[in-house]
Amino acid sequence: MQPASMPGGRGSPGQNGPAPGLAVGPIGLVAALRVQSALAAALMAAFCAAALAGVGFGMGAQVAVLLVAIVLVGFPHGAFDHLVALPILRPRLGRHWWAPFGLGYLALAGLVWLAWLAAPTATLAGFLVASVLHFGLGDVEDGLAPRRVPVAVSVLTYGALPILLPMALHPADAAPVLAALADVPVGAMQDTLGLATWLLLPWCVAFAVVVLAALRERRGVAERLAMAAGFVLLPPLLAFGIYFGAGHAVRHLLRLGAWHGGPPRAAARWMAWTMLPAAAVCAAGIAGLAWLGRDAAADVLAPLFRVIAALTLPHMVVTAWLDTQPAGGVRPDAVVAAGAAPPP
Repeated sequence: MQPASMPGGRGSPGQNGPAPGLAVGPIGLVAALRVQSALAAALMAAFCAAALAGVGFGMGAQVAVLLVAIVLVGFPHGAFDHLVALPILRPRLGRHWWAPFGLGYLALAGLVWLAWLAAPTATLAGFLVASVLHFGLGDVEDGLAPRRVPVAVSVLTYGALPILLPMALHPADAAPVLAALADVPVGAMQDTLGLATWLLLPWCVAFAVVVLAALRERRGVAERLAMAAGFVLLPPLLAFGIYFGAGHAVRHLLRLGAWHGGPPRAAARWMAWTMLPAAAVCAAGIAGLAWLGRDAAADVLAPLFRVIAALTLPHMVVTAWLDTQPAGGVRPDAVVAAGAAPPP
């Protein structure tokens, strides 16, 4: 039984032709990643230039950028997880593949939620470590890591960029958010974040090694340098909104669109129409928080962040699973090795 695919797609691996994604082709995916990387670097650089010019970014502006990122690409990129599983599980489990997938997904999210309730501080620590691995693995799969550096070093270095820098350089801004998740006083969280400064020097050395190696291999590093500058110069929420909305989530959507195959225009239409329902649900939820008012919304935000964090872990598992599948054979890293131009 052939799984459903987007219009013009190829179906699942091992059926009627090449694996999904080859209709778009790895070269086409790398070209799309070049555009994405250049735009993300330019956007972050523009905000950094504004900050250096003395422009202040209040909490309203920071939250607005973060919410735009969540609505447009953040929530939708996680809502695609069932589409990752579909061409892999349906040929093996039949038309009811969604039942074990959904139950397993929700069970894992439920376990994380219970962990938040039972041991919020330990769960936060585990979540931050998992986030470092998730972001780092995403960058490696997108061909941003140099070959002459061990993969583990690239994963930890790139993955720590959006996690370590806010904690070490902006503890006063990061502490309230993390304290709400860990259910500890803000002052205690600030004291804990002081320990992150000890990791800053080793990270800077590793980042320099990885970036220099990437330059020697003619792999673009503009986006990585711009993102690092953003987390140094900008408030954490603003920097993370740009990093996530213009970088991580968009690259995942591009890879998933290519993986599902089809002509580029069909891939773009498929992604847009699939994103619309998820974006609409997310926008409705944000509008509901605004309608509740500031005080009521504040009471909702901490549990809401925990729910998002609980759903993030199964998303990380699905993404890692995608990267190990032969159908995920649209790997920019392999194309770069074959001589294609790397993303900037």
